[in-house]
Amino acid sequence: MERGAQALIKALLAALVFGGLVLAFHPDYRGAVRAAWRGAPDESPVWAANRLYYPMVGLPAGARDADAK
Repeated sequence: MERGAQALIKALLAALVFGGLVLAFHPDYRGAVRAAWRGAPDESPVWAANRLYYPMVGLPAGARDADAK
């Protein structure tokens, strides 16, 4: 049981390190973190790229605000 817990901790730490590296080296993901921190995820470069890539998926205007309440 201890070996499984150690393996899980190692996997979580590796994910944390690799996630930090992605944030450190990829400007779009840094922008996404900044936008989320400001509370405006729709200003994220990743959000904008997804909006262009998936034009058929959309929410009616104001749906985001209605969910936040």
